[in-house]
Amino acid sequence: METKPHLSSAQMVPAKTGTPLTPQRKIMYALIARRLAVFVLGLWIMSYGIVTVVKANFGVSPWDVLHLGIVQHTGLSFGRVTQLVGVVILACACILMKRWPTFGAIANMIVVGEFINLILRLHLVPEWETIGARIGLFVAGLIISGFGTGIYIQSQLGAGPRDWLMLALHEKTGWAIRWVRTILEVAAVSIGLCLGGPFFWGTIIFSLTIGHTTEYGLRMAKKWFGKYTERREVA
Repeated sequence: METKPHLSSAQMVPAKTGTPLTPQRKIMYALIARRLAVFVLGLWIMSYGIVTVVKANFGVSPWDVLHLGIVQHTGLSFGRVTQLVGVVILACACILMKRWPTFGAIANMIVVGEFINLILRLHLVPEWETIGARIGLFVAGLIISGFGTGIYIQSQLGAGPRDWLMLALHEKTGWAIRWVRTILEVAAVSIGLCLGGPFFWGTIIFSLTIGHTTEYGLRMAKKWFGKYTERREVA
């Protein structure tokens, strides 16, 4: 009569089938986590800047003229309208480019709207009555918006819906980016004005200066966060 070989307790435990994380994979996951953190931080700062500009009541960005015009006719919140306009814009961009949007484009569309509503609901931006204080609030909002935009771009997770549409039209028409952006912003302001959106000298100043504050924000973001968002090779 044959006897079965005795198995030790270690041999009776089934071997793990999962593949262990390689150093390269660990670095990749850590990089994604760091980029996500920088991405969310940038969107929060940018959203705070947007609300600050709105609260200053001296005019808003071209796209926010459209958003606030729609708010007046629908009763929806500012953040929700921002999201819905983003959906339409992103759909148009995807049709033109014939490809699906990036994670960053979708997340930007959703997160910014939620952040705007949260900031408004918690009254995180002060409301001042004097002209001098409101001018200061407007300038602060402009700078904060630019810095936030620079930080979220530094995360390298993709552009927002409006920038996607700009790039899609650039690819389709061959027109320079600056002209495509100008046309889009003029169109947004025009529709927003027809809907009763707020337009004042601040809108013109915002359009002329946001590029400069964003560029400076990008430089600062690269200096502060570049080492966290850049890919590192394993020796």
